[in-house]
Amino acid sequence: MNLPNNWKRAYTFFLVWLRNYRKNIRNKFQDVEVELYDLNKVAEPFVNGFNILLVILAVASLVAAEGFELVDPYLKWNNYLELFIVLGFTILYFFRLFLTSKRFQLVKNRKFESLLILFLLLTGLIYLLLGEEFIKYLELFFGVGDIWPVLILATKMYLIILIIERGIRAAPILLSLKRKPTQVVAGSFLSVIAVGAVLLMTPSATVDGQGLNFIDALFTSTSAVCVTGLIVVDTATHLTMFGQIIILVLIQIGGLGLLTIATLFALYVSSGLGIGQMTFLKGTVGETRTSHTFQTIKRIVGITLFIEALGVLGYYLSWYDLFDDNSTRLFFSVFHAVSAFCNAGFSVFTNSLADEVNALNYGINITSMILILTGGLGFTTLWELIKGNPGHRLRNWQFSVHTRLVLIATGFLIMVGTIAFLVLEWNGLLAGYQTSDKILLSLFQSITTRTAGFNTVDIGNLGISTTLIFLTLMIIGASPASTAGGIKTTTISVLLLSVWSTITGKKDVEFAKKKISKDTVFTAVTVFVLAAVCLFFFTFLLTITEDQPFIDLLFEEFSAFATVGLSRGVTGELTNAGKSIIILSMFIGRVGIVTLALAFAKRRTSTKYQYPSESVIVA
Repeated sequence: MNLPNNWKRAYTFFLVWLRNYRKNIRNKFQDVEVELYDLNKVAEPFVNGFNILLVILAVASLVAAEGFELVDPYLKWNNYLELFIVLGFTILYFFRLFLTSKRFQLVKNRKFESLLILFLLLTGLIYLLLGEEFIKYLELFFGVGDIWPVLILATKMYLIILIIERGIRAAPILLSLKRKPTQVVAGSFLSVIAVGAVLLMTPSATVDGQGLNFIDALFTSTSAVCVTGLIVVDTATHLTMFGQIIILVLIQIGGLGLLTIATLFALYVSSGLGIGQMTFLKGTVGETRTSHTFQTIKRIVGITLFIEALGVLGYYLSWYDLFDDNSTRLFFSVFHAVSAFCNAGFSVFTNSLADEVNALNYGINITSMILILTGGLGFTTLWELIKGNPGHRLRNWQFSVHTRLVLIATGFLIMVGTIAFLVLEWNGLLAGYQTSDKILLSLFQSITTRTAGFNTVDIGNLGISTTLIFLTLMIIGASPASTAGGIKTTTISVLLLSVWSTITGKKDVEFAKKKISKDTVFTAVTVFVLAAVCLFFFTFLLTITEDQPFIDLLFEEFSAFATVGLSRGVTGELTNAGKSIIILSMFIGRVGIVTLALAFAKRRTSTKYQYPSESVIVA
């Protein structure tokens, strides 16, 4: 159909106008986006700062509400603080919506936050328009309690989780800083110890509602994070369920390591780690190859959770007739499974496992020993044992030198410890037991003495000869890359091999038709010497500050430094100075004396020249 020319001109003019109009709209939107972008850059520091303020207030309010029994006027002030947090949280959300042009995307990415804001707004509007009675009617209709405290708690928890997630996302950045890995490891342990101590000082952590005093809270937190098990208050009767859960979490973090946990989550919530960051981390998880660091971290966490789950099942079935309700039985099972695998030695029984219920319970003993052994073998050895065809590898003894040394040393120490305890205490602590029970008790003490800290007999009544055997087992400890302490089985193995090489006139230290590097031998000597110096120094200090028998103080120091947790009954009687010495010993023993030395020592650059050698008479 032919249109008149004036219609065609009008239609063409309209299309041109529409095109120009759309172009102007796009330009205006682009201008708005640019303005919003510029405004966002200016406002971002203030938004982040206000967000951090809300997180700090949320933590303070949560600790005040859960850790203290608030009464007026403090209760009223906390209510005002909660109102400020909720209002600030809501305003911040809408301010972020205003600052972005991609509002739908923001709502989509922050689903939980958006849903929480929606519930807060609906609850507030209903309260303002229909009154409190209608809110109560809705609560009764849906069968829920007071909805407002739940929403406030959800807001505070979301803010805390959000900042934790951002902290985890920042883990790769932390690993990129020009810091020594040893400094970061030590710092991570110190930060967890500090947080744990603060939580244990809250009234809700103790039965008496007073909270632990500073030195006792610091001691208990250090003992838990350093997976030691020495206690100045009874975990079973002095701490509430809240306090015991704090101990449980500290043990798990201390066993795995904060860096391991944070890095694993960071790898899942961020774009990954760079080569430099992987190189930084590999030493902290016992890995020698940078490319395998992430896989090693996943294996460590996976193996830990799997073995602990089996431990929970073992304890749960063994305590089938001990508890009135299954929830308490489950909690006790989880607590002891984590404590045993992490070689922590904490127990929610007053006498550890040395009572009528547990001491001769085969299920409890076997479960505990398996958890202690697997936790003490080290993740490197565990993975080598289970990967591929484990049966074929075990039959043909196809393992690395490291794993062979670990298995031989572990088996030898268990055998020697069992026989020594059985012989030395046959007519002592073991008098009155049947032969089978004597063997069980001896085997358990031999295994637990190498850093686990559980006991099924009264350690305070050990003979002096047995005590000396225990001191030896404690300082040797378990194996590298494990949850346990001590100078490690491989260290003493390399030292003994070095002694044998010297006696037989060999120039190299050899084992299983392999030569052990001189660097490894030097490291073993360094660990042994530094450990001996620390043990002598701290024991000397304890003899000055404490009025206790020397053998008891020596045992206490060895137990602390090797992160064992066994005691001859003097821990609770230590002075504040003595507790401080033990705290420092536990920290050094867990982080590692060489690790701490490297953290503060200035490394000299290697030189390409060598000085002429000269003999020195040493024996």
